[in-house]
Amino acid sequence: MKNRILLVFSFIACISFAQQPATLAVLVEQGLNQKAQLANNSIVKNLPFKSIGPTVMSGRVVDFAVNPSNPIEFYVGYASGGVWYTKNNGTSFSPIFDSSPTQNVGSLAVDWDARTIWVGTGEVNSSRSSYSGIGLLKSTDDGKTWQNMGLKDSHHISKIIINPNNPSEVLVSV
Repeated sequence: MKNRILLVFSFIACISFAQQPATLAVLVEQGLNQKAQLANNSIVKNLPFKSIGPTVMSGRVVDFAVNPSNPIEFYVGYASGGVWYTKNNGTSFSPIFDSSPTQNVGSLAVDWDARTIWVGTGEVNSSRSSYSGIGLLKSTDDGKTWQNMGLKDSHHISKIIINPNNPSEVLVSV
């Protein structure tokens, strides 16, 4: 019996220290600033790149938002591939999240009347290829610019719900 108790406590101790602590928001922000500096000083910063869009091997889709008035128009969020927009039922896509500080998406929601896009960053799937995010982002200009609305230490956002009666009220599952 004593051996079993010792084994159980040893197992619990090993599990308790097995995971790394979450990265602090301030360290993530420092990393993003360093990334921006590197991009600004890059010798290839003016080299044009062509987006080939989502293809057959584009990654995991974590969420999508379809325009209820025009179902061939929708946004798709990819686990670590940003947010993409289509207005022709997926025949072609445009990336709208490239200017964002992260490409890691957990959830998205759209207020179609106001054309406001909400993106919860950080994929929620518990796998080795899942990456944390930087909080809740909002765009009011069809994804041209993004504003961080908070929850920077949340790391993973799984669901966003916009109140249909009051679109300024947003529920976020962290």
